[in-house]
Amino acid sequence: MSKKTIFKRISLVAITSLGAGVLSVVPASAANNNATNGAFVTPASNVMNIAVTRSLTGVAAASITAATSVGLIANSTVMGTGLTQTATLLSTGTLGVYGQSAAGDAISFVVTGGTFVGSAATDALIATNASATAIASQEDGSDAVTALSVLARPTSGVTSMRIEMYTKTIAETVADTLTIANGSVSRGTLKAAVNVTIATTSASGTYSASESLVNLVSDATAAATGTDVAGANIVANGSAGYIAIDLYDPYGVSLTGVGALVITGTNGAGIAFAGASSAGTPVNITAVSNTTSGTITVGRPAALANKGFSTTVSISWNGVVVATKSLTFQGEVASMVVTPRRIAQNLASSTTTADVFRVTYADSAGNALIGLGTTATSAVSSTLTSLVTGASIGTQGTTTDAAKGSITCAAGSSAYLGGGTATLQMQHVNSISGTIVKSNEFPISCQGNAYTYTAGFDRAVYTPGSIATLTITFKDRDGDLANGYDTWAASNVATITGGPSATAVAIPVVGDKADSGTGLQGIKTFQFVVGSTEGDFQAVVSVPDVNTRNSSQANQTVAYSVKSATTSVSNADVLKSIVALIASINKQIQALQKLILKR
Repeated sequence: MSKKTIFKRISLVAITSLGAGVLSVVPASAANNNATNGAFVTPASNVMNIAVTRSLTGVAAASITAATSVGLIANSTVMGTGLTQTATLLSTGTLGVYGQSAAGDAISFVVTGGTFVGSAATDALIATNASATAIASQEDGSDAVTALSVLARPTSGVTSMRIEMYTKTIAETVADTLTIANGSVSRGTLKAAVNVTIATTSASGTYSASESLVNLVSDATAAATGTDVAGANIVANGSAGYIAIDLYDPYGVSLTGVGALVITGTNGAGIAFAGASSAGTPVNITAVSNTTSGTITVGRPAALANKGFSTTVSISWNGVVVATKSLTFQGEVASMVVTPRRIAQNLASSTTTADVFRVTYADSAGNALIGLGTTATSAVSSTLTSLVTGASIGTQGTTTDAAKGSITCAAGSSAYLGGGTATLQMQHVNSISGTIVKSNEFPISCQGNAYTYTAGFDRAVYTPGSIATLTITFKDRDGDLANGYDTWAASNVATITGGPSATAVAIPVVGDKADSGTGLQGIKTFQFVVGSTEGDFQAVVSVPDVNTRNSSQANQTVAYSVKSATTSVSNADVLKSIVALIASINKQIQALQKLILKR
């Protein structure tokens, strides 16, 4: 029985005292039960076990050494306190239970919801009450302990049955034994109990989704939990995929040996099925087994070695699909795309700047590839120049970010004099096949630090409450856009006075760089929520650190206006229109008079 079943059923057990005059409840401590149809467990003192072995004759047997049951569908294996055992029995079945007392004690069983139909004991002193709901036995002087085995059959129409075991020290006489069976005296200490669910029909041997476990795992040694391991549906090039399974019937009994398991994979996937915590060699497209606990190994077809591939694995039990799992197999790099990101920094000495460009990789099926080794990608040497002397991948790609490329610029004549532009190309060497994949050609610039700047708003006129974007453009001493790595606010923050309002979406800070806008090249933007005051204004933009570098650089004045978008007309506009209309009418009257006089 699965652990999930045991925990679920134990939580439903309500411990009740059904015997007359129970003195106390003492937890049992002994060997657990075997699973249904398992081997017989030897009795131990103060412990009650379930006869899990199924009768081969169709008749249950009460025995101290080989007790059997008929119609036992499931049972708990972990005994816990001994008071929380559970079992499921057909309404037509007979359940065997057995136990053993400590030396010198009598032992008795009491059933509720059923009757006893058989018994066996190691001693001659045994008695049954008139209703066959209680049986007692005790040592007769020849044995140190007493073992008692009983057979219980559920009463017609009941849905549950409970069997309890008690022990008590009493005199060794048949009369005393009978008083315990009859319940006319205390039966002693409750040592163990089993709560039996009575089933009218049996679902034994049929698949149960709630009891079974099927999930993707990242390696062949992982056990089935029912929850897919994150990322296990993506299989790296050169590796296999794994699915762990453990199939049970509704009573938590393994389906191994009672049906046919068939596993298939679409698109020609290789399939293998091995025992738990072991990998197989995925060479067949179909695997058949009568074992239902183990690891499914999934591989790509040989014809698609190193190429992107996907498959859906179907798991069938006795002709019915019980689970499907989809896997994507990554191939080796088939394409790579480079996107320029920033202008690299060109200084008086050779300089390497990071995250100048980004690289994305894909296999033949278009699957994005991440986590590639940085040394496997390098610059095509023929595209390097005396200006751009090197390019490499500084960090591997992740699920949220592309791989970041670094550029090495040759030494310039000063920190503020630009270098120029080169057209580069990257290449990746696949580690398994050794094939080389080249990227698109892309432009890269090496430029100096900011030496001049200009500023401007994105519009000349704004409405109240709209967003105004101020762009400061930085250039080096040659007039080229400055690089995106120079800190042009290293010690003094830039200031913007007289702007659209004091409410800024983004404000200048110490450490600002020219790294915003499309392409993150040579500019810095700041945004403001425009105020409600209408009129014409001027903003003054000052970058003190750049002003210090270049004595010719002055603060920038930027004009803008704020006007309401309303369509209402003022009284002055109405009066002006009336005057104009009267003047127009007077002119028309004069013209008409002249026309009449001519006649």
